[in-house]
Amino acid sequence: MQRDIFISYSRRDLQQVISIRDEIKEKLGFDLWIDIKGVESGDQFVNVIVEAINEAKVVLFMISKWSMLSEYTKKEVMYAKNIGKKVVPVILDNSPLSGWFLFEFGVVDYVDINDAVQKGKFLENIKGWLGMVDNDEGPLDFYEAGLHYYLKQDYELALDWWRKAAKYEYADALYRIGNCYRLGHGVPQDYVKCREWLLKAARQEHSAAQEVIGQLYLQGLGVEQDEGKALEWYRKAADNGNLMAIYDIAKCYYYGRGVSVDYQEAARLFSVASEQGLVKAQASLGYCYLHGEGVEKDAAEAVKWLKKAALSGPSAAQYHLGRCYYDGMGVKQDYGEAARWFKEAIKNNHAFSEFYLGLCYLHGHGVPKNETIARTCFRKAVKQGYEEAAKYLK
Repeated sequence: MQRDIFISYSRRDLQQVISIRDEIKEKLGFDLWIDIKGVESGDQFVNVIVEAINEAKVVLFMISKWSMLSEYTKKEVMYAKNIGKKVVPVILDNSPLSGWFLFEFGVVDYVDINDAVQKGKFLENIKGWLGMVDNDEGPLDFYEAGLHYYLKQDYELALDWWRKAAKYEYADALYRIGNCYRLGHGVPQDYVKCREWLLKAARQEHSAAQEVIGQLYLQGLGVEQDEGKALEWYRKAADNGNLMAIYDIAKCYYYGRGVSVDYQEAARLFSVASEQGLVKAQASLGYCYLHGEGVEKDAAEAVKWLKKAALSGPSAAQYHLGRCYYDGMGVKQDYGEAARWFKEAIKNNHAFSEFYLGLCYLHGHGVPKNETIARTCFRKAVKQGYEEAAKYLK
């Protein structure tokens, strides 16, 4: 029997997923396909899962720490994307995207099923995705078409569709057009026009638009630089639930941008955003604990938060975590772990990590002693701006 929606998930999240399935079916009347008995192998996977995805109109990918560890969800999502199905990421917990899933969905809007507002919008959007909207040419359809082409990097066509949605003052489309002007996607980069479009969305309390306007004022892009106004816009966005804006405000307190330096308030806000899974905030909170800025110095707590952030990739978090293992701060000294994290950080050209990896090779700490590789690391560190490494090249 054909089902309108296919749900890709980890069976560890079964109960939560069943609850979501039942709510969708009850409120909207759509039939959903979900593997409960388990067909995750061989011919059964090909014959049953693939057929179900082929017949579905929409694939809901339930994001959790478990689903991102599952090879089967990855196969299901990859197949769905390859045959052109609409894949909608739905957040079940606060686990940040990582690895392949971050690469595939890093620029896609998610649905946080635990947020009542987002859930309500999600249930309404399902009607549009399944072609059940009252108006076949409504703003939601135009917006979704634009998003489809944007993800394919056909920016000009994406803008054409978003401009159609913008005629209805559709806030998400207004925001997307503004962002295209900010990034130069499909149009020449123009910060003035960027701000004009973002303001249209911001008037509808679009938190992402408000947060980006704050960035424009902070950096003086398309407007006169004004840290005070930047902070005002960040506060507007934060009041509307924007997690990145909370992080931005924390940085304002940390660096004294538009407000007096206040490490305690910065650390508090870093903590708020960290608890909700924002990786950048987790890295910053770890740094605060490492140096006792705004919180009591606590190396073990620093390691806890740096590790959470490092697993998702920020090179600064990986470097500081590596230093903790190298120096035995908050964790048992482990040169092997230190070298591993330094190697991860240098994938993003992190100069300090190049230097410390050079020290590892120079002294045989966690890696085989190799002066040639050490010198290569020191040269790269110097080239990337860490001049102190030059003394090891004499």
